[in-house]
Amino acid sequence: MGMDVRQFSSDKILKHLDRVNAWLEGKNPAPITVELDMTNVCNHKCPECSGWYFQDRGRDYLPKDLAENIIKQLARAKIRGLIFTGGGEPLCHPDTLPAVKLACKLGLDVGFITNGSLINREAAGVLLECCTWVRVSLDASSARVFKQVHGLGKAAFDKVTGNIRLLTGMKKKLKSKTIIGVGYLTCDYTKTMMLDATKLCKGLGVNYLQFRPLQIHNRGAFEYHLTDLAQNIDDCMQEGGNGFEVLCSQHKYEMMKDKNYGRNYKRCYGHQFAAVVAADAKMYLCCHMRGHKKYCIGDLKVNTFEEIWDSKQRQIVSENINFKDCVPLCRGNTFNQILWNIKQPKEHVNFL
Repeated sequence: MGMDVRQFSSDKILKHLDRVNAWLEGKNPAPITVELDMTNVCNHKCPECSGWYFQDRGRDYLPKDLAENIIKQLARAKIRGLIFTGGGEPLCHPDTLPAVKLACKLGLDVGFITNGSLINREAAGVLLECCTWVRVSLDASSARVFKQVHGLGKAAFDKVTGNIRLLTGMKKKLKSKTIIGVGYLTCDYTKTMMLDATKLCKGLGVNYLQFRPLQIHNRGAFEYHLTDLAQNIDDCMQEGGNGFEVLCSQHKYEMMKDKNYGRNYKRCYGHQFAAVVAADAKMYLCCHMRGHKKYCIGDLKVNTFEEIWDSKQRQIVSENINFKDCVPLCRGNTFNQILWNIKQPKEHVNFL
């Protein structure tokens, strides 16, 4: 099947004009997408893990009953997409697969981000039956690079690649329509292996390989390796075809070169459309603010999703965002560029 190479560009928010228009009219529509952390426990040791900018490494698990209740609340609120992610590794939680089944049963589009290490036949069967897409964070084409990025050695690398092959093999056998992708973070020590990674992923039978810039958090002093990767990506794209695509978050690579990282807006509006539920059942303003008390908008152990979404606390938090706290190339960055421009008064709007 063909794939939209711009699928990782945030202008797809314009596919949801009903919610955007409701927001423009001063209403408070439910988010389009919610990220759900079943746990913040992880079995990998990635030194630059984006899940831990503001969190202490704890061992939070959403209790099964609470996780199911939250998913039911989200479905009633008519969110459209639910992503199981972290935080930690979602498959470290023993009740994640039943939660995935429930979300699918309730009519939600389900995405799943995993390090791939715990995929087995049971997990693969559930994911292929229930998920719109599954993305495995591999970030390497060799055990050496895997050690640098994931903090684990050859046995773990071989396990993950074997599990990807299991997943793609079962997809073919079951005739599943689930899109299977691999994520690859680019930086100084992964860029030389991009073509090898592309060939590896093509051989593993995935639908796509996605390149994104690795964000070096450096204890909050965020930085990027500003190497020009245009030729590397072009070389990798030559391997595409026959159901395999090489994709990249092109907007992020372009904005890396901008001193303001494209943050030419004065307010964050993106939090209206993409929410996060952390493994402690607290909701935060965005996925990058997990664990940052200043940006906690409510606790689902205390209040319902609807109560939190309509709360004064959420309003206060959203009105007091300090961009100095924010990841430069945050998930909402391009949402905000689009939404800021839409929000500004325009003259002669009938002349395009």
